[in-house]
Amino acid sequence: MYTSIKLGVQSILRGFGQVMLQRNAWTGLLFLLAICYDSFLMAGIALISNIIGTLTAKLLKFRELNIENGIYGFNATLTGIALAFYFQLNSIVLLTIFIGCILSTLLMELSIRYKIPVFTFPFILIVGIALMVLNIFEIAEKSIPENVVDIIKFEELTDFFVQGHAFGQVLFQGSEVAGLIFLLGVYINSPIAALYAFVATTISVAISHFGKGPLDMINSGMYSFNAVLCGIAFSGPKPRDGVFVFISVVVATLFDMLMVHYGWTTLTFPFVVAMWVVLPIRGLLTYIESKIIKLNQIILSKKQK
Repeated sequence: MYTSIKLGVQSILRGFGQVMLQRNAWTGLLFLLAICYDSFLMAGIALISNIIGTLTAKLLKFRELNIENGIYGFNATLTGIALAFYFQLNSIVLLTIFIGCILSTLLMELSIRYKIPVFTFPFILIVGIALMVLNIFEIAEKSIPENVVDIIKFEELTDFFVQGHAFGQVLFQGSEVAGLIFLLGVYINSPIAALYAFVATTISVAISHFGKGPLDMINSGMYSFNAVLCGIAFSGPKPRDGVFVFISVVVATLFDMLMVHYGWTTLTFPFVVAMWVVLPIRGLLTYIESKIIKLNQIILSKKQK
């Protein structure tokens, strides 16, 4: 009984961690605490959504290892917290969250079975449809969230705290403190991923300034939170990993600015697009490298003979 409860809690916390590609229960706990810092309501919705996604996978007997790793929790978490961000909660919104969490889990399982790298696309698709339907039929009142706490107001540190805002915006949190807790959560699991994510936001801010993006959106991290995910996703010890981070951040930021320009809701779609663009390039280069290494080995073996 104790073991089952422990595994269940670990799965749920890892589901929070997987939002930023971290399979670590302690990271997930810090993420949950960061959301609590900004909004207990959002934290509650995020937790319930995560549980719904995880339980759906459990009831449908999806692969146990994937459940334990939190694979079915992160899209559900994002779905719930996004809808709570955009709308005031009523019975319709709560029902939409419930259905959305289940659908995100099913879409995640389909992507695993057919080996399609969807990342956060189930969340993007479901929330995009929900936003359209709820707005068209006007069955939910829009919510304009305000930060419960926003204690850091030093103008001279604005540029630095863009990074804090960017980390926070991944999970729809506006305060710098919540964002810095997210950064800490990534750091305890993967220091190099945290460093790359921090640098990625700096690159994204520079691109946003160069593209003359609205200053308030730049400073709030709205153009940089997808860069956080790109930095984490492509982080690694090799020099070329930095190149892939840079390319993905450029793609994500430019696509983000394009979507904002046309008035589209971005969510994490720029990150997903960047992954779809850069992953094939990395795969091709890895394939070519392996062929070159194999060819060199053949040449060396012939010389030795």
